[in-house]
Amino acid sequence: MASTNIYLVRHGETDYNLRNKMQGRGIDAPLNANGRRQARAVAKYARELNIEQLYSSSMKRARETALAVGELCQLELVTHRDLDEMDFGELEGCTVDEIKPELQKLRKSWEAGELGLAAESGESPRMVLGRAAKRAEQIIREQHRSNLLFVLHGRLLRILLSHWLGFGLAQMHRIKHSNGAIYHLQWDGSRFESVYLHKTEHLKDVESAVSS
Repeated sequence: MASTNIYLVRHGETDYNLRNKMQGRGIDAPLNANGRRQARAVAKYARELNIEQLYSSSMKRARETALAVGELCQLELVTHRDLDEMDFGELEGCTVDEIKPELQKLRKSWEAGELGLAAESGESPRMVLGRAAKRAEQIIREQHRSNLLFVLHGRLLRILLSHWLGFGLAQMHRIKHSNGAIYHLQWDGSRFESVYLHKTEHLKDVESAVSS
């Protein structure tokens, strides 16, 4: 039986990424110049993949990255709010150094299995998985045997991939992410399998910034 090919892309760089600032669901930042170059590099790579359906979150940084793919590959973009990044609540807009104790506490709690814990006024990993996996899996079922590309966000990718690949949310930090990286999964109708994770070769000519 033919599998569904699922390509997942982290959006291109924003100034928040460049300055190592937290941006979640509450900060709708656009791509910066480097992020637009990364988006074009993703689009050139995607042109060789025979993508049939294109999706992204509703946020500017993901939409702008996906629109570069859509323009080059002549695909219409469909966006969904359920695929937006985790809401980090009061931590958003702060540099990672400013909130290092809070981030370390969250990470330790999540690794200990406390996956209902959230930053103040934010979302927990369990909440994000509930909304995002439901929407993504609905799309994947409806588009079975197609080649799909989703442009998403760093924390969301960690949540979805750790769940789909059987690591469990407590192990989501095993998933590496950086701006413009691509992941390829296949779904046979009952389970997900990894073809590759965190592919960045297409970005070799683009100055990239890895961020939290």
